[in-house]
Amino acid sequence: MSSRSGSPWLLVLDIAIPVALFYGLRAAGVSNVTALLISTVPALVSSIASLVRQRRADLVGTAVIFSLVGSAVVAWLGGDARVLLVRGAWISLPFAGVTLWSLRHPQPLCYTFTRAIMPRRAAIMDRLYDEDPRFRLAWRRITVLWGIFSIVDAVIRVVLTYTLPLSVVPALEPVITVATIVALQIPTHVLLRRSGTIHLVFGPRRFVDQAERS
Repeated sequence: MSSRSGSPWLLVLDIAIPVALFYGLRAAGVSNVTALLISTVPALVSSIASLVRQRRADLVGTAVIFSLVGSAVVAWLGGDARVLLVRGAWISLPFAGVTLWSLRHPQPLCYTFTRAIMPRRAAIMDRLYDEDPRFRLAWRRITVLWGIFSIVDAVIRVVLTYTLPLSVVPALEPVITVATIVALQIPTHVLLRRSGTIHLVFGPRRFVDQAERS
């Protein structure tokens, strides 16, 4: 639910190019650690460019930068390629903690993320959040789900990274990422549909305009 996930070009930089780089470098005879270190550069550049462009700290973008740099340093010092491969868990676990912790605040993290990446819906979302208890409850439940799924995502990444052949893991990492995001869309939409507000948040603009005029 980050603004980074909204651009297909950023997905290419974060997923497609790193995977292609890794296997291309391995085919050229480069070591696993070196190939993985080089393959993290596009995602690192993408994250830094996103932060510079937005001119403010983005939770996911910052987490990506720290996880990439941290895992790269550890892998370089220890020579362990699997430390780099498990970097996705370094993002998922802290994200899960922050997400679940946000339930202590008036507006949970998933709500604030969605509001930030859908500015044209911000006004109607704020109104619904203030006036509709079902809408508020839906976002709290969505936040719980995203927190739990992020923990499961991290566990799956760690288990696969340390049990499967190293050459297989880089191809599985983007599959896990896409599968987690897609899987989370289902309960997110179901909960908003049950609240009776999904058409106002994700529907055509005319529904939002009608609701704002009412």
